[in-house]
Amino acid sequence: MSKTISAAANPALANDLIKKAMDETPKPEKEVKLVPPSDNVVTLPGGYLTDTGEVITEAEVRELNGADEEAIAKASNVGRALLTILQRGTVRIGDIKADERLLDSLLSGDRDTLLLAIFKATFGRTAEIQVNFGGEFKPVEVDLDADIKVKSLTDPLNDRVFEVQGKKDTFVVQLPTGKAQKEIIASSDKSAAELTTIMLENTVLQINGAPVLSKQQVRNLGLVDRRKIVDEINKRIPGPQFDNITVTDPETGSEVLVPINFGTLFRF
Repeated sequence: MSKTISAAANPALANDLIKKAMDETPKPEKEVKLVPPSDNVVTLPGGYLTDTGEVITEAEVRELNGADEEAIAKASNVGRALLTILQRGTVRIGDIKADERLLDSLLSGDRDTLLLAIFKATFGRTAEIQVNFGGEFKPVEVDLDADIKVKSLTDPLNDRVFEVQGKKDTFVVQLPTGKAQKEIIASSDKSAAELTTIMLENTVLQINGAPVLSKQQVRNLGLVDRRKIVDEINKRIPGPQFDNITVTDPETGSEVLVPINFGTLFRF
């Protein structure tokens, strides 16, 4: 015979039993909210190579502010302005605080990736550019994530050094770093041929197994070999691929090809 409790006859006992039943009822597990990664954290397509051979691909940038704008305005040319943006807007590489020496050691493609990330952190993922449609300039929005592809190294450790077979000679070449970029920016008054020599001096490590020790060695290379080495470097450089993009006239629907670069984005 089952015994029942009358809530009316013994309200205190009934309340105790209800409370006990509720306490024993399994409670749903607390919801765990996943925190998405910060928009200021970026993955480097090449990565910083440490002295121990580790490749660090995580970096952090920040939004530019008024103090940065004042510093950028003092730059004498576009190249120096971009260097200022990179140095001021990059916070860290992995757990290492970013400084000039560290940034100089990064691959040029990683530096470009940081610049693009700094732009996004400051202005957002869309950029408004002025496009010439048949003589009339009109603003067009560019989706930086969709329109600018980022190329990564398949093997971040080994792909940064490669061989190039010339007409007669074999060259061991490394991808350009910030050091090469800075030297080229500092030589903006030089000819295209002189800039090519600076690039080769910073990237050609060996010629037929012998180390490259002077600028004269790359000056003495034949034009075909010099151009082939530069072409091979350009094919392999990771980072944002600033190809021409197709934009549409918002009024007429006509399409034009527009070159995209950091000068266009930062409006230098």
